[in-house]
Parts: sequence; structure tokens; C-alpha cells
Amino acid sequence: MSTRRLILMRHATAARGTGRDFDRPLTDDGRDEARRVGERLRALEQAPTHVLSSSARRCQETWDAVAAGLGAAGPADAAVDRSDALYDASAGELFESIRDWRDATEGTLLVLAHNPGISLLALELGRGDERDALRLRDGFAPATVAVFAVACPWSGLIPGSIRLLRFERAPRAPEKTE
Repeated sequence: MSTRRLILMRHATAARGTGRDFDRPLTDDGRDEARRVGERLRALEQAPTHVLSSSARRCQETWDAVAAGLGAAGPADAAVDRSDALYDASAGELFESIRDWRDATEGTLLVLAHNPGISLLALELGRGDERDALRLRDGFAPATVAVFAVACPWSGLIPGSIRLLRFERAPRAPEKTE
């Protein structure tokens, strides 16, 4: 069985106080963060083949910007499943969504959701290694990603059974020179 990859990502920076929480858009900085995450995933050859995303506007806009950053290396035909159930989901609910993913599915699964669920899930999954747990304890700022290697079927996933490969906050914007 080839190794699967799991990428947990928190949405990029969203606007505040713009009406209903579910409908909050990304800020311009948030769109830039998400695009840079896509560029970084492309450079690391970690383009997702499948996406499970909260249906909240900020998650949809985050994925659109990540996909733009992935460019030609990106999954033009990636299966994107948007779910109302991932909006404000707990770590346990996110975990069950991953375990329920189609077992025959190989490749890289990106789960795009919200805090505190996404950061608590990463911490729980990384608890098998003390160093990983320490790295993940700081939580997920907007546009943070954790990439895990998964050597079992999705349904066999248990906390501590996978290995953290990367944990990165959104890449910084290039310095502006005058």
C-alpha cells in the first residue's frame, strides 16, 4: 500500500465583523497567505488530490487561492467536497470525517477547516511523538498547515499512528523594497 498524505489546514485570515460568521470573506492578506501556501505545497510536491472543506465562505476562498498558488502542479481535477458539517466542527467530528473517507482513495487529502477543531485534531494526531506534540502545541494561526504521512487505510487511522512531516505557518510575504 502506498503512503497517503493528510494535510490539515486552517483557513486564511478572514475579515471581522462583516455580518454572519459563516459568510465572512478573506481579507486581501488572507488571499495572499493562501496563495503562498499553495506555492509552498507545490514546491514541496504535496499538492492535494482530494479536498474536504468546510462550506464556509472563508474556507472556499482559501481553497481557491491555494489552488491558484499550486498552478499547473495543482489538482485541476481534484475532488473537492464541501461540507456544512465541517463548519465549526470539533476535533472528533473532523477525525471521523477523515476516517469515513473512501478507503480506496490514495494520494493526498487536504482537510480545510476552522479552529479550535483543526488545531486540536493536529495535536491529537501528532501525540505519538513528543517532539511533534511540542511543535503542534502552539496551535494554528490562519493559513497554517500540518502534513502527515499515513501508512494505513483512512478507516484504520488512530491518534498517534501517523507521522508529522511538516508544520508550517503561512509563508511570509516577500519584503517590499523601495
